[in-house]
Order: sequence, then structure tokens, then C-alpha cells
Amino acid sequence: MVKLLKDNSVIRIGYGIIRICIPFLFYLTHLISKPKIINFIVPWITSNLDPNRSAINDAVPWITFEAKEWIDSFLIQNSNSGKEMTVFEYGSGGSTIFFTQRFFRVISVEHNQEWYSGVKKILQSENDSKCKYLLKEPQPFSGYSVSNADDPQSYASHEYEDMSFEAYVKSIDAYPNKCFDLVFIDGRARPSCILHARNKVKYGGIIILDNSERDYYALGKELLSDWERMDFYGPGPYGRYFWQTSIWKKPPIMGRVPLVPTEYQDAVR
Repeated sequence: MVKLLKDNSVIRIGYGIIRICIPFLFYLTHLISKPKIINFIVPWITSNLDPNRSAINDAVPWITFEAKEWIDSFLIQNSNSGKEMTVFEYGSGGSTIFFTQRFFRVISVEHNQEWYSGVKKILQSENDSKCKYLLKEPQPFSGYSVSNADDPQSYASHEYEDMSFEAYVKSIDAYPNKCFDLVFIDGRARPSCILHARNKVKYGGIIILDNSERDYYALGKELLSDWERMDFYGPGPYGRYFWQTSIWKKPPIMGRVPLVPTEYQDAVR
């Protein structure tokens, strides 16, 4: 079936149309309460018509369209200022390629060996030396169960019962506080990632959390309660139903956005 879809474009497009019929009706019902999403209906449809489309093939972060639009604006604003930007991301893929094409330096951590190998080949084929790519696989642990995964101090994930993501989460601790312009959280143990990421973001920098509508991220989100928050609920590429991407901006101190001290510049390389 998969081979047939790849070999026959007519069947592939027909399959895509059938696949999004019901979600399309769902989409239309949201136009009344949120008219802006009409701007995303064409990219939403085209991203779902072809089963060969994916975030990694398109080199984009897999987040809602509106959140992606905001991030593009954020990047342009900082790029125009001549500022050298640094990014840390939990979970790799299309976002890794996207960020390495736009930032001075990217540190990305992945938990899955097979996925890591695939993304690494892509980065190597593009001869992209701007990305420091880490593999931190989960390890068995006792003392916590999947029911604790909403606790930022558990280092647990709902998808991996009895596995600890402590090394994965703490990989950001190798870098100084107020080091990153952006931390993208779209991997495992997300509440724990927020706990360790919040002090690593520069004043005026941002944390992005995908799938932020999930109830079990609530305790993690509370850790950023004093930051400016923007929620982008709506359609995104390759997804038939809506979800939410949230962005928090770290408030500056006394109106200033200090740069990373010179002695720490090499730490993010």
C-alpha cells in the first residue's frame, strides 16, 4: 500500500483528500471563532495531501502554523539587530535543520538512537557544523512510575514507563545561565525540561513548548507563570486536528536585555 501511494500520484492525492475530509469539517467549524486560520487552510491541506511530506523533509519545526509565523517574526527581528543567536532544543528533527539554517549555534538532544542516526546523516550531508547533536538515551530507574510524569522533578515521560530521562533533561546544565536565546521543548519529560531550561534563557529570550494543551504539562507551565505567555491553538502541518503551541518570553530586568558574557561565548559552541 505504501509503495503504491509513492508510485501513483493520483492515488496518493486521492488518499490524502479522503484522509482530511472529516478534519476539514472540523476546521471549518473553527473559522467562526478564529477567522485568522483561513490564512492557513491551503498549507494545511497541501501538507496533508501527500503522505511523503513531513517536518524533517520540509525542514520546519512541527508546531502550529500561527506559532511558526510568530517565530519567523522573532527571528527576523533578532537577525536585523545583528545579534548572534543560540538555541537549545529537546527533541530533534525538522526543527534541527530549520534552526541550524538560521542561527549561529544550535545544541540539540535526542533520546532515540535510530532517529538520532537518521537526523545525524542529514546534518552531515549538509555539512552543517553549527549543530552540536547529542544522544542521551533513557535509563531504567526505580522510585517513580508513569503517574509521576507530570512532576517536573521526576524526569519521567508518560510514553516510557519506568524510564528516567534525567541525563537527557540535564544536558542543558552543561551551559551557563542566561545562555540561550531560544529553548525549544518538543521531546520527552517536558515538565522536567522546563525546570532546567528556565534559568538558561537570556532576558528577552523565549521557551517554546509544543502540545501545551496537555493537562499533564500543567506543573511545568506553572514554573513560567511570571513570564509573558502566548498560546497558539489551531492547525499545523501534517496534522488533521488542532493542537496548541505556547511561547513564553522571559521578562527583562529594568528594561535591559544583557548579552552573554564574552567568557561564555565558547560554551555554546
